[in-house]
Amino acid sequence: MTKFFALVDCNNFYASCERVFRPDLEGRPVAVLSNNDGCVVARSSEVKALGVAMGVPFFEVRALFQRHGVAVFSSNYELYGDLSARVMAVLARYSPDLEVYSIDEAFLGLDGFERWDLNAHLGELRRTVRRWTGIPVSVGAAPTKTLAKVAAGRAKKTPELGGVLVLDTPAAVAAALALTPVGDVWGIGRRWSKRLEAMGIQTALEFSRQPEARVRKTMGVTGARTLLELRGQPCLGLETQPADRKSCVASRSFAQTVTAFDDVKDAVATFAARAGERLRHGHGSGGAMVAGQVCAFALTDRFAENAPQCHAAATVALETPSNLTVDLTRAALAALRRAYRPGYRYKKAGVMLLDLAPETRAQPTLFAPTVEDRDKAERLQRALDGLNGSARGGGRDLVRLGAAGFGHGGHLRREHRSPRYTTHWSELKRVRA
Repeated sequence: MTKFFALVDCNNFYASCERVFRPDLEGRPVAVLSNNDGCVVARSSEVKALGVAMGVPFFEVRALFQRHGVAVFSSNYELYGDLSARVMAVLARYSPDLEVYSIDEAFLGLDGFERWDLNAHLGELRRTVRRWTGIPVSVGAAPTKTLAKVAAGRAKKTPELGGVLVLDTPAAVAAALALTPVGDVWGIGRRWSKRLEAMGIQTALEFSRQPEARVRKTMGVTGARTLLELRGQPCLGLETQPADRKSCVASRSFAQTVTAFDDVKDAVATFAARAGERLRHGHGSGGAMVAGQVCAFALTDRFAENAPQCHAAATVALETPSNLTVDLTRAALAALRRAYRPGYRYKKAGVMLLDLAPETRAQPTLFAPTVEDRDKAERLQRALDGLNGSARGGGRDLVRLGAAGFGHGGHLRREHRSPRYTTHWSELKRVRA
């Protein structure tokens, strides 16, 4: 019996999140900006219709947005993350096999649902997600994950489908592939799409009919796997348990360029603390992680054509793997001192944690602290996390290391941020009778 996968894709997710508590925005163009309100990173369908490209600098389209009454928002990651978790919780009710692929996408395994009316089941899923979370989704189902992605894409772009498309016959698969540009196929990146188009292969259907040996020779195993998936042969299974990450990055662009070492230092110390938080909370791996190396970096603005450019970076190995803020900050600042070059105007800084491993499998070194010292350091970290995580305490930066200062590290320019309706008591939606 044919195995089926479903792909649930939230429509224009960031823009849809902004509409959940603002019903007056339904039908109105909505755009969401990146960190420091630099570029457009999310567009409602109305904004896309204006011809606004993804990633365009905000200053280039500001006048256009004003003319067309576009509602502009700064990124509100607390809201988006919470609503994503709510969507995923609803999806888990419709299948025991769930792979959270990204903040706005998830795969469902549909084993055991073969005798069901999948269109009806997935249609009910779609309506429930919208009713319980306010987020519109598109759903595609097919015998492989790659075909499910194709189906979801067609469901999103074809209103008469009602947001659901099930590819359960060869004719349905061929029709969907014929309407899908080869560059839109999951697993075919921009570089390969250009080469395939130059070879006269314009659609996913044309690609699916290429000889397997030819694709394997030119595109390798990944290309051959994509080809077989488009032919209905499953090569990718559900990943219901997140894989261990190999690195963790915390970085951000500054609202204004900085030149002083202390300003960059403040940012790097702040990012080391942020990265440490992620490791202690599992960093998407289901359990606490530790890092073996810390890299600090600072970059100039590559778009400033007449300014001297610099990519300063250095890496320091920890004496023993750790996720404690004190250890990570000490190593990050040591790396920054090696890398920093005066005389440049830095636009971005960050910290990358490397050689990650589960905390339970970390190997101590000969120079590891004593058990007593380590226990004391871990108790201190738990106390700091408890203070910064308490609602009554005021948030994550109630207590911070002195090295983090009070400069550029923790502050974004977010002039258009909406309230964090679901995660901050002081920003709850107010309803007046």
